[in-house]
Parts: sequence; structure tokens; C-alpha cells
Amino acid sequence: MNDVRFPTALQAMLSLALAHASGVARLSSAKLAAGTGTHPTLMRRLLRDLVDAGLLVASKGRDGGVALARPAVKITLADIHAAATGDKGLWRPREDIPHRCVVSTHMTEYFEKVDAEATAAARAALRRRSLADALADIRKMDRAPGIRVIDR
Repeated sequence: MNDVRFPTALQAMLSLALAHASGVARLSSAKLAAGTGTHPTLMRRLLRDLVDAGLLVASKGRDGGVALARPAVKITLADIHAAATGDKGLWRPREDIPHRCVVSTHMTEYFEKVDAEATAAARAALRRRSLADALADIRKMDRAPGIRVIDR
């Protein structure tokens, strides 16, 4: 099963960065859930994790919602990934393998090493990109020629 926490959290954070740049102070969890096509319960959990990580600030009440806790240029994609997924690696090894040969006996241990290396490389790439960089890249894509499907 594909873990959607990081891409969903990233989309929510990008939506908040865009809203901030457009002069909108905060967005509700319901609006973010609808915009990401995510169940509201998952969105509220992700937002709580992002608030706990210090990436968002939340306010309650009729006009409540969430907003970026600091400028988008000061938030890295690694920050968002860590808040959304914790310290989990990219993949989980299978631990239900019967030990029948040298491969099956050492597969879990080997896979954990591969995962640790891939996770470190991915996190390094995410540290090099800020939320502001990601929003700028998306804005460039929107101006690029080509066919786009727009559902407004």
C-alpha cells in the first residue's frame, strides 16, 4: 500500500503557502481535505502533526483554521516529510520470510540497509528544497505551454 501522508501533507502546505501569498490568513481543515481529496480525519491528523512539528499554527472557532508558522522559505520539504511520516524509512522490509536459504535468511537485514541508504538520499534531496521553492516550481509548471486539465 502506498503511503500518502507525505504527498498529502505537502499539498496542504503548498495550498497554505499559496493562500498566504494571496493574502489569505488561514485555511480550514475541511477546505484542505476537499482540496486534496482526502478524508477529513486524515487531514486533521496530518495538520496536528504539522502543528506539533512547529510548521503550522492553528486557531479554533468559526474563523479558525491553520496557517504557516514561519515563512515558506524557512520550511524544507524534509521538515514536512519528517512531520508527516516520523522517522520511518521509505519502505518496510518483509519480516515474514521463512529462512530457507542464504537469501531468505538475510533478506530483511539487507533490505534494511538498502532502505537506510535510500532514505538518507531522499531526505538530503528534500532538505535542499524549501516550500517556497516548491511553490515557485509549481507556478512555473502552470505557465508552461501544454495541455492541462483544470477543475475549478
